[in-house]
Amino acid sequence: MLLAVNIGNSHISAGIFNDSGALSVNFKISTDVNKTSDEYSTLIHSIISERNFDITQVDAVIISSVVPQLTSTMLNTLMRITGITPLIVGPGVKTGFSIKIDNPSELGADMVANTAAVIENQKRSGGQISPSVIVDMNTVTTVSAVNKSGEYAGCAIFPGVQMSFDSMHGNTALLPNVMLSSPQKAIGKNSQDSVRSGVILGNAIMLDGFVYRFSREMKCKIEELNLTITGEYAKSVINVCNSKFGYDEHLTLKGLYCIYRSNIK
Repeated sequence: MLLAVNIGNSHISAGIFNDSGALSVNFKISTDVNKTSDEYSTLIHSIISERNFDITQVDAVIISSVVPQLTSTMLNTLMRITGITPLIVGPGVKTGFSIKIDNPSELGADMVANTAAVIENQKRSGGQISPSVIVDMNTVTTVSAVNKSGEYAGCAIFPGVQMSFDSMHGNTALLPNVMLSSPQKAIGKNSQDSVRSGVILGNAIMLDGFVYRFSREMKCKIEELNLTITGEYAKSVINVCNSKFGYDEHLTLKGLYCIYRSNIK
């Protein structure tokens, strides 16, 4: 079985895949750069035990990380828990696709995993690779483009939903802290509804705009695009998008599974 771990800026997500590629166990913990390997070991052991899973069944481990100061800590943690040296997504690791940006080493490991998952899913569905837009809505929002040749073509990055809420509340005297939910109307009648409209609907409009502009730059029709979205804030935004995204909560972990399989062939 494969243990896949994605270290994000706000959360660390993990999943255990069985030999047929099904996600058997998954969990999420808060990212804390101050935690030691001992503390993470205790926490992860406790969670896995609560799920009634025997960690000795894990025979492979893969890590993706966008928090460099935690990568070595988690590497030591997982080696201690499993006795296995993890594969770390980075330069030299086979991804299954070409990365056509100025400096491929700059591409976040989570975005690499998301792309691997989308491409593999298309291959399994019919073998034809369609141009794709992949959105990941976490601490920041990333919008990635995959062209019709199955190459990673580039991306756009902008502040995440919660970052936008926090910025307005923290940097203004009168705007309130707002609970996350989809707005009922674009025209807010009070401060909370107005902020909610600006952030949630504003993000939806941005995604619709990027879908349109990406389609033009990749020289394809919008209806030809495969649209996939993941991330903590995705559900609140896609409810008010005009674009029809397919939501996959575990896209990044599934991509890590695909990358691991590519590297053991």
